[in-house]
Amino acid sequence: MRKEIIYLALFLALFTSCEEYYKPDLDVVPSTLVVESQLTNNPAKNFVKLSMTQDFYNTTANQDVVGAEVELVQVGGPVQNGIDGGTGYFTFPSSPIPGKKYFLRVKNQKDIYESETILMPPVPQIDTLYTVHNIEKSYRTDAFGSPQLVETPGRKIYIDAPITSALKYYRFDSRAVLQWVYSPPAPPFMPPPPPWYGWKSIYDRGTFNIAGPKEFSSSDKVTKHPIVSLAYDTQLYLDSTSQVGAGWVLILDEYGTTKSSYDFHEKLNKQLSADGSLFDPVLTQVYGNIKCTSDPTKTVLGFFELNSYRQYRYFLNLGVDEGSQAVQRRLNRYPDIPYEGHLIGEQPLFWESN
Repeated sequence: MRKEIIYLALFLALFTSCEEYYKPDLDVVPSTLVVESQLTNNPAKNFVKLSMTQDFYNTTANQDVVGAEVELVQVGGPVQNGIDGGTGYFTFPSSPIPGKKYFLRVKNQKDIYESETILMPPVPQIDTLYTVHNIEKSYRTDAFGSPQLVETPGRKIYIDAPITSALKYYRFDSRAVLQWVYSPPAPPFMPPPPPWYGWKSIYDRGTFNIAGPKEFSSSDKVTKHPIVSLAYDTQLYLDSTSQVGAGWVLILDEYGTTKSSYDFHEKLNKQLSADGSLFDPVLTQVYGNIKCTSDPTKTVLGFFELNSYRQYRYFLNLGVDEGSQAVQRRLNRYPDIPYEGHLIGEQPLFWESN
């Protein structure tokens, strides 16, 4: 018996002595400037944000850049000085003009950074928006951890957009605002309380939605480009079965972009959509279009985004199933719509109906 105990002790010692936590020895590299930018013909969509990266072991957020200068330079034209909000967030007094060439210049400490020169595309447009019956397929795990196929019927929203010599590439951001109504129960022998008119926003948080001409295609149009899928069953989005869906307000931000912007976001999409499979693209550094002109050995992260911009809004009533007649109407008013909320007894100013 004593011999068995000795063997057991040696066995345990063997395994416990081999346990060692591995901590890789990573070099602490200098912070790198990060330039986030978006410049359009809409002043509300214009900004430049500067920050500095942190090393691997630092758990705090990127550091803001204080005391820097940002300039929007029009080739052969005026220079706009960015207005610093105090945390490295810059805005501009006026917007760039489609058809003009611009580049971005950043001065931070002793270094000067400049972007490539970009010709601002013309203001984009949509030829057609339409919906098609669609069944979204996804997998969810059940109570036992087994994946189960879930099919969600609804309608997919598509657009057609023109391709011209001046504008061939697009990017889209969408926000679908679901309107709902709640009718509170009436107390005994009392008139019914006023209804609630509420709304809730649904965002597409996936990859960047970009579009351009197909490779080796001579088409003069982007056709049947998907924007977002919406389910017939609005209960999938609402918080209570007492809330009844009352149509959608689709807000579609359309950006006219360049080939370099399209390629940049396409590379980002490949990285964002990687799921660890054998055929995933190899993870690589996605380089932007900004360089340090005072010291070419310095790395800068970021992309000078110069886009033309237009917003479209539509009212959609998708019905309850494939046999329903979908209602679609373009809207010509643009009131502000908060993310979600409700009003009692009165419809919000943005409310739409059939």
